[in-house]
Amino acid sequence: MVNRLLHPLRRWPALEAALSRLAGRFTTWPSDDFGRFIGAPMAGPFPGGPAAFPPASEPIRPPPPVSIAPATFEMRFMKLQAQGRFEEMWEMLAEDAQRAWGGREAFIKGMPRLNDDMELLDMQVISVNVLEGWTDRAHLRTYRNVAQMVMRYRVKQQWREWTFDREVHLIPAAGGWRTLCYPATSKAVSNAGSR
Repeated sequence: MVNRLLHPLRRWPALEAALSRLAGRFTTWPSDDFGRFIGAPMAGPFPGGPAAFPPASEPIRPPPPVSIAPATFEMRFMKLQAQGRFEEMWEMLAEDAQRAWGGREAFIKGMPRLNDDMELLDMQVISVNVLEGWTDRAHLRTYRNVAQMVMRYRVKQQWREWTFDREVHLIPAAGGWRTLCYPATSKAVSNAGSR
């Protein structure tokens, strides 16, 4: 049917060329597919200059995903805890820690919260070491390529401020790191869970 409509136009090459150029203004092609369309298949010369060529450079592609640094991961985890965003923290736990908590709801209910009058003022990374192997003696598990960090936290409660250091362990997982934040087994264990 389209051929039947275009057949009378083929008798006038200039009109066909003008319609072709006009149609070209309303259609676009991806830059990496542009090389196939250098010229238009028409009878007769093409007034108006040479055909357009594809860009000389490669199309711009998004950068590859970058793994997040262990210290950045831990700082995000603690900020989420300070803000009470426990649902988001769940996805940051290692599978062993998730099993130890017994599920998302148990984690959300049991994860220690900062008191209303307590504020996390600052976090600093004191040291980061990636260990070839590390054994969690409390849970009798051995992990490979573990990020062992010492974090320093500065906290304020009412008028009193204090600083404490804590050792944290992260294990590699798809897309970055996961924390080994287990539920506290006794009141003697730190406020933020044993890690």
